[in-house]
Amino acid sequence: MNKLSHYKVLTIFLLFILLGGCASSDVSRGTASEADKAYLDADYALSHSESDGLTDAYQNSSQTSKGGVVGSLAGVGVSSLNSGVGVLPGLGVGAIFGGALGAYIDSHTTLADKLENRGVKVIILGDQVMLVLPSVLVFNEMTSNIRSHAYSTLDLVAQFIGHYPNMSVNVAAYSSASGSPEKVNLALTQQQAAAVAKYLWIKGVNTRLLSSMGYGGEKLVTANKPDWNSDNFRVEITLEKLPV
Repeated sequence: MNKLSHYKVLTIFLLFILLGGCASSDVSRGTASEADKAYLDADYALSHSESDGLTDAYQNSSQTSKGGVVGSLAGVGVSSLNSGVGVLPGLGVGAIFGGALGAYIDSHTTLADKLENRGVKVIILGDQVMLVLPSVLVFNEMTSNIRSHAYSTLDLVAQFIGHYPNMSVNVAAYSSASGSPEKVNLALTQQQAAAVAKYLWIKGVNTRLLSSMGYGGEKLVTANKPDWNSDNFRVEITLEKLPV
């Protein structure tokens, strides 16, 4: 297979994914999920690179950025099929089409889709809306310091809240129940909830409608584990309709 054929293979492959994303936001989300899996598999294959924050940065990135990364990896893969296609040309072509795919997904998905693509659960029950953010995606481990890569995700959260102007916004943080929750976990979650609420206020969320509280390990999602990556460490942002 000659060099031109390799480029055609890469182009057709990426355009096929792009067209597949046209059907619905669910397909777009599925495409992003597969892109995440492809990237994480590649990241693991690189023997845990020295940049431990690479995966975290990727998870909190827009689909345009993700598409560029995955497209680059695809381009390198295609270039490796034949010595006639260099690594750098394959990387460039993959990044261009991958970025185009990501840009398309970004422009054809709702805020809820974009949040879910970043690992945020969006739950809508009648007049109540809840966003669940894993603490591992928001904070540095076992601290209330917001990760630099998480600000773009919190920006999307603020935009999402902006679509519900007449609803109260409660930020609640949770942890595991191990150790001494009264002195450690409870205080930590209070600080985490306050940190998220403060950032949302900075981004324009009405402070009169905004409240925060840390609950430590009061409401466990899974069996109690001190593991920072468990579902117990989370931030729940609940939007509720104000009484008339």
